[in-house]
Amino acid sequence: MEAFDFVIVGSGFGGSIPALRLAQGGRKVLVLEQGERLTPQDFPQDWSFRSQARLFTTYTSKDYHVILRYGRGLGGGSLTFAAAMLRAPSEVFEYRDRDDYRVWPAALTRSVMDPYYAKVEAEMTIARASWSDVPRAGGVFAMMLDKMGKTADRSMYPIHDCMQCGFCMCGCPFGRKKHLGHNYIPGAEQKGAQFRTQCKVHHIEKDGDGWLVRYADVHGVAQVVHGDGLIVAAGALETPAVLLRSKPWLTDLHPQVGKNLNNNGDVAFLFRLPATLPATYPYMGRNNAGVITYAFWAEHRITIHPGAGPPALVAAMDVYSEQAGPKVPLGYEFKHFVRDNYAKHLFPALAIGLVDGEGQVTVNGDGIVEFVLPLHDRMKAYIERVAGVGRQIAEANGAELLRTGGDTFEHGDAHPLGTCRIGADDGRAPCTPDGELRGQKNLYVTDGAAIPGGTGVNPSLTIAANAERIAAHILAKG
Repeated sequence: MEAFDFVIVGSGFGGSIPALRLAQGGRKVLVLEQGERLTPQDFPQDWSFRSQARLFTTYTSKDYHVILRYGRGLGGGSLTFAAAMLRAPSEVFEYRDRDDYRVWPAALTRSVMDPYYAKVEAEMTIARASWSDVPRAGGVFAMMLDKMGKTADRSMYPIHDCMQCGFCMCGCPFGRKKHLGHNYIPGAEQKGAQFRTQCKVHHIEKDGDGWLVRYADVHGVAQVVHGDGLIVAAGALETPAVLLRSKPWLTDLHPQVGKNLNNNGDVAFLFRLPATLPATYPYMGRNNAGVITYAFWAEHRITIHPGAGPPALVAAMDVYSEQAGPKVPLGYEFKHFVRDNYAKHLFPALAIGLVDGEGQVTVNGDGIVEFVLPLHDRMKAYIERVAGVGRQIAEANGAELLRTGGDTFEHGDAHPLGTCRIGADDGRAPCTPDGELRGQKNLYVTDGAAIPGGTGVNPSLTIAANAERIAAHILAKG
């Protein structure tokens, strides 16, 4: 049987970053990735379902009201994310939930995280977008805020010399987005780490003080490897699924595994602009449209960034108007509305904020992921608060707010967190502050599942910084 110092499940931010650091520390490392090793030629400028199915894994909640998605391939979500990488505001680390529980451990503050943020920023060459890099949709959004006496900040990206093609979330075929395949992964391979793609991990078993990882390889053949240590970093839905499928061999698995699913407070909406504002052309430029506003953070604990997307995606959103215009989501009338308004007068936006993690991930009898993200009164109130802010922006500019989700949930997005969260409370948090799964020696969680609550901004940089922090802890243990 092959044996490694560490086996890592998943090659996104939570997997590739520890792979590099552990390999640099002289550890023998194996990374198992479910997706393919993709090249720039595998990133077509194509929003078709066929192309997207190769790049993403999509999950629908049990009640069909929420959709969550993951990037699939060596490098995980870094291949297809819109690439905004921002440090979480200080108040994120002080957030208390409905039970007055401090979600982040008190020892983990923004100042503690800052050196790890800086480490990722240097490794991935993250830089602030110039105004010439900001697409028209971002510039128009900044104008709308300026009219209200509010500000927008240029966002931070691992993108250089952007072609402004508008297909960031299809993968960048020009190599301008510096995903993990440009930095952490080749660095880890140079230090001897092995990355095996198209390997689906089924479950894990204890093996003395180490671990057995059972998986199906690229040919569907059952394989098993030993790791003295194990990192599970398969994403906030698949990480708990691996652990829950392992319950027959982990009878003392922490009861909170899979609980506290948090969608990072993502709420999507659109603005329909009057003819007096410049055309937005939301199909042009980077998909995260270059700016973010913190203008509503102090009062509402939300940030907002404008976006871009193909007309087919916008036409397929469950959108309704609070005023005149289309009132039947997904109906014929709305598709014609998109046809007539998309190119110049529409652009989408995403609010991100602090909410409690009240969802749960489970596995069915076949071991397949299932999840629920209930629309509790607290979430309804949060959504209405976001809508109120969107309405303020619209009304100040003679625009119209178009909401998503009707009377159900917003359409969902790509930022699930918290299902194996770190924390100081043994009963509430499956993982210690240093990422070790309680009761499971040398088993760590380093991905979005470990992030205990919303990050207030796109979570990728916080996930990455936390992975750097836990990797440093593992190496310090010796």
